[in-house]
Amino acid sequence: MDSQKSSRSAGDAVPSAKAPSRARGRARVAALLDAAGVEFAEKGYEATTMTAIAARADSSIGSLYQFFPTKEQVAAGLLEHYLASLGDELDQLRTLASSGDLVLLAARLTTAFVTFRVAHPAFVVLVDAYDFALPGALDVRTRLRGAIGTVLEALAPGMPAGELAVRAAIVQHLMKAAVALSRDATIADPAAALRALEGVMLRYLEETVETGA
Repeated sequence: MDSQKSSRSAGDAVPSAKAPSRARGRARVAALLDAAGVEFAEKGYEATTMTAIAARADSSIGSLYQFFPTKEQVAAGLLEHYLASLGDELDQLRTLASSGDLVLLAARLTTAFVTFRVAHPAFVVLVDAYDFALPGALDVRTRLRGAIGTVLEALAPGMPAGELAVRAAIVQHLMKAAVALSRDATIADPAAALRALEGVMLRYLEETVETGA
């Protein structure tokens, strides 16, 4: 098997990724995904090879193929890991929303994507790759929007589903705007810009509560 190839032709049968059943196997998979994250972040999706992932994880190429037969499956597995982490964060924010602390909720929503990108630089690489190179992967943006919707639902439990969906999209784009502001080299004081955006987020959350009531 050619370790440099990331995919097979359309007519080839692609084995499923193997889910480890023992702690040792789960630890091996975690190490492989961590190594893949570094490779994707440093080299991009296309330039990353299975050989490089295995080498960085100090693992044999056979062990990598045992758990992930293709590079697409490595990327999809890593995306699922990232989405689970983001899901946990949004679950915490849903609990915070239920408490009614809108100031803290606005602050954490505004910076959630910013801090996650810093901690997991491969995430954006894989989200971008999903659009053209990861057929069959779940729609990342839609899943995140749905999770944001559950946070808003905790704020305004009586709001119709259609209205919640629109508001979740707006909050999602405000969160993405925070990423853009944090990376804009033309802004003299990015921290001040983020605080201003946090104020916008707070006012929108307050208006959501009022509308839901």
